[in-house]
Amino acid sequence: MGLGFIKKDVPVGHPDFGKAIPCSCIAPKIQETRRRQMNALGALEMLNEMTFDNFRPDGVALPFERQRTLRAAYEAARSFAAQPNGWLLLTGSFGVGKTHLAAAIGNEVTNRGGQPIFVLVPDLLDHLRSSFSPASDEPFDELFERMKDAPLLILDDLGAESPTSWAKEKLFQLLNHRYLRRLPTVITSNRPTEVFEPRLRSRLMDYDLVVHMHILAADYRGGGYIDHMVELSELDLHADQTFETFRVPSGGREEVRQNLVAIRNAALDFAQQPQGWIAFLGRSGVGKTHLAAAIANHVRLSQPQVLFISIPRLLDHLRSSFSPHSTLPYDIRFEQIKQSPLLVLDDLRAQATSPWAAEKMFQLIDYRYLTRRPTVFTLSAQGGDLKELSAADPRIASRLSDESICQLCRLKSSGRSRGRQMALGNNR
Repeated sequence: MGLGFIKKDVPVGHPDFGKAIPCSCIAPKIQETRRRQMNALGALEMLNEMTFDNFRPDGVALPFERQRTLRAAYEAARSFAAQPNGWLLLTGSFGVGKTHLAAAIGNEVTNRGGQPIFVLVPDLLDHLRSSFSPASDEPFDELFERMKDAPLLILDDLGAESPTSWAKEKLFQLLNHRYLRRLPTVITSNRPTEVFEPRLRSRLMDYDLVVHMHILAADYRGGGYIDHMVELSELDLHADQTFETFRVPSGGREEVRQNLVAIRNAALDFAQQPQGWIAFLGRSGVGKTHLAAAIANHVRLSQPQVLFISIPRLLDHLRSSFSPHSTLPYDIRFEQIKQSPLLVLDDLRAQATSPWAAEKMFQLIDYRYLTRRPTVFTLSAQGGDLKELSAADPRIASRLSDESICQLCRLKSSGRSRGRQMALGNNR
């Protein structure tokens, strides 16, 4: 009596037989205890106030694409909180709302009686180190086991820790344990996955377990934007080049018209299910860049990390990343480009500007060839073939010629520029 627990009157063999069941009168105390446990390591003063109700899923004055990624992350977090299964990885720059969403998950699960643990990764490692002390309230083994087997573990700011060998090994042991057992886990990070230790990176990229939401808005509470991949992309300059705006002239040679229809359909098929490579070849002004941009714009509706860039600008960015004033080191920049879920390389040229440029392009294209990553190319070719490229760089030409991965689309020309064709077609 008065202890706050009761025993149910159930027969022997019932799951609740002999168990002490918390009385409803102490439910608020139990909830508060669980909340303190969740906060114990994280030391986030405002954690209790970070809920889904006070999160702005559309931000303030954000462009549509950045707003869409924020909304998608919000919906994914709400779904995870309703049914914590698998892993949820939230990435993006500082201030995009990753911690708020992670904390909102923890708060909602706690309010339903769950026992999540929310912890900043640097703080977790500090606590693990201090637990070796004889004066520690919780020995290392006990603390580490509690983290490893937590019903829901929320790790905030992965990648902010000191990259010591010990820290890397402890984090791998922790996450590998949860990975093998498929234990519900939420992770936030402002670092690209490419920078993580290979064993950890492979687990974070297991899409059978991990839902990865990348938020493009720099600060969901206001405008602004810091995202290196989108900063690099030129797709916003081609926002009006879609499949809807691609016009096949009603007049002219039937052979040319049928060729454009077939290639437009091939591009749309690729956009709906990007697999392998597709390359558009032809003279200037026949619509190569328009079709490549249409693919990118279509895919971006469901996958924001689309990189559309012309080869000259790509090489300029790589050169500038060697500068000591660069916001992103060369190795990380190049790795991001190599790993892009969909890469559109506009204006691949037979003539490279330098041996360095030729080698960088081969390294990039060869990596995507070996990993079979979806890639789109446009290439000016007077004869509609790869002869010029073969003479300049046979290594790249041989990969584009591989029919097992690359679909070559040769656009025929009517003798008029693409703009002239559209103008004539619209006047009829």
